[in-house]
Amino acid sequence: MDRIAMYHANVIGDRETIDEPTWQDLGMDDLFAKIDRTAGMPGRQILYDQMRTYEADDKVLAERARQHRIFRQDGGLREQLQIIFCKLNKPDAEWLAPLLLNPFPQIPRFAWVLYLLSFSSVACLVGFVFHHALFLPAFGLVLVNIAINLSYGPKVTPYFSGFSQISTLLGISAQLAKIPDAHQLPQLAHLRGAKGLVARLQKRLGWLVIDRRSLPDLLASLFEYLNMCCLFDIVVFLRSVSSLRRHQEDLVGILKAAGSLDASVAVASYIEELPCVAVPKLADDRRIQVKGLRHPLIPSPVGNSLDLPGRSALIAGPNMAGKTAFLRTVGINLILARTLNLCLAEQATFPRAIVRSSIRREDSLADGKSYFFTEISQISEFIRIGDGEGTYLFLIDEIFRGTNTIERIAASAAVLRYLGRRQMILATTHDSELQELLADTFDMYHFSDRVVDGKYSFDYHIRPGTARSRNAIKLLEFSGYPAPIIAEAQESAARMAAAQSRPATSEP
Repeated sequence: MDRIAMYHANVIGDRETIDEPTWQDLGMDDLFAKIDRTAGMPGRQILYDQMRTYEADDKVLAERARQHRIFRQDGGLREQLQIIFCKLNKPDAEWLAPLLLNPFPQIPRFAWVLYLLSFSSVACLVGFVFHHALFLPAFGLVLVNIAINLSYGPKVTPYFSGFSQISTLLGISAQLAKIPDAHQLPQLAHLRGAKGLVARLQKRLGWLVIDRRSLPDLLASLFEYLNMCCLFDIVVFLRSVSSLRRHQEDLVGILKAAGSLDASVAVASYIEELPCVAVPKLADDRRIQVKGLRHPLIPSPVGNSLDLPGRSALIAGPNMAGKTAFLRTVGINLILARTLNLCLAEQATFPRAIVRSSIRREDSLADGKSYFFTEISQISEFIRIGDGEGTYLFLIDEIFRGTNTIERIAASAAVLRYLGRRQMILATTHDSELQELLADTFDMYHFSDRVVDGKYSFDYHIRPGTARSRNAIKLLEFSGYPAPIIAEAQESAARMAAAQSRPATSEP
C-alpha cells in the first residue's frame, strides 16, 4: 500500500483529502483492495488517489460516472484496454509516478569530460585492433572509467528502474492513441494529441529505457562490460535526461491519461458485481437522504434508509445491533459519492461534506496516552475545524466511553450540542440519559434486538425514535455464562436502576 500511495503523496498539494484516522476507521484500504481491478500499477496508484481525494469539480465527477457506464456497456473496449495496461503491471512501474513527478537530476558541469572519456575509450579500443600501441592508453582509459562508474554511477543508477518503464509507458500511449474512440473519451483524445511527442521520445531515449532484466544473460553481460569500460550508461543517461526534463510535464500528462483510464475500467468492473448502485446527488445544504444504503465490505449487507434534513442524529441500541457499522456505511458511501461519484444504495443525496471520524480509538503506550486522552484530542480537533468555514460530517462512536457514567453523559451532551449547532453529526450511544438531554438538538434513531423461539438475533434495521433496551447481560446469558453470574448481574442492574429513578431528598 505504501508503494501504491506514492502517486497520491506526490500530487496531494492543497487538495482536500481523507485524513489518515478516518481512512483507517472506515477500513478504506480494504475497500480499495475490493474495488481495485486495475491492470497496471499507474492505474492502481491513480485509483487510490481518486479514492483518497474529495473531487470539487462536478464536471469531473460526471465524467467519471459516464465512463463507468461506458465500460460497463462496452465489454470489448474494456477488455482491449485491460490487455494493453497489463504491460505496466511490473515491479518497476511503481516508480514511474515519483520519477516523473519530481525534478530530474541536474547535468553536472563536468559532463563534457564524461563524453570525452567515453568517446576516447571507444576510439582506443577500436584502434587497438589495428595499432597495438594503443593498448596502454586504452587500458588507462578503462581504469579511469571504472573509477568513474564506481563514484558517479551510483548517483544515476537509481533512476534506471523508473526509466526502463518510460519506454513501456510510451509504447502503451502509442497503442491507446490508435484505438477508435466512438465514446469521445478525453484520455484517448489527449494521447492522440501526444503521438508526435511519443514517437520523438521513443527514438531519443535509446537503450537507457530498455528493461535489462528482460534481456538474455549473454546480452545483459555485454551491456555491463560496455558500461564499465566506456561509460555508456552514464552518457546515455546524460543525453536522455535533458529530453526528459524538457518534456516532463507532457510525460506526467501521458501517465495521468493512461492511469485514469485504467482506473475507470476497474471501477466499472467492480460496479458490475454490485446488486445495487446509484449515482448520488450532492446537495449544497446539510441533507442526508438515502434509501437502501449498504456497506460495501459486509457480506449480504442490510439496506437502510435515513432522512436527515439538516439535523444531526443520535443512534442508540444494544451491543452488536449495527450502530457502528451504520456509521461506517454512511461515511464510506459519502466518500465514494464525492470521489468516484457512486454509492451502494437505491438512491442517495449527500451534502458536500468532509467526513471525519472517531471510531477506532486505542491506548497509545508509546506516547503514554490513555484511550480517553486520545479521544479528547480527536474531539478537540473536531471542535476546532467545526468552528471554521468548511462543511463536515462527524462520525462519533460511543463518545467519551473511557470515563465514568455521570461525567461521560454531562460532557457528551455539552460537546455534541456544541458541535451539532455548527456541523452535522452522526453519533452512537448506549446512554438513555443522553437521548433525553439532546432531544431538542438531535433526531433520535435506534437499532434493536429480538428473541424469537429462544434465539437471540438482530435485524440490523435503523428505526426512528429512542431506544431503551440493553443487552449486555442478555448476551452473557445466551453465551452460556453460569446462572449465578446472570442472576447476580440482573439483581444489581435492577437495584441500580431503582436508585437512579428514586427522587433525590435533602436533609431539613
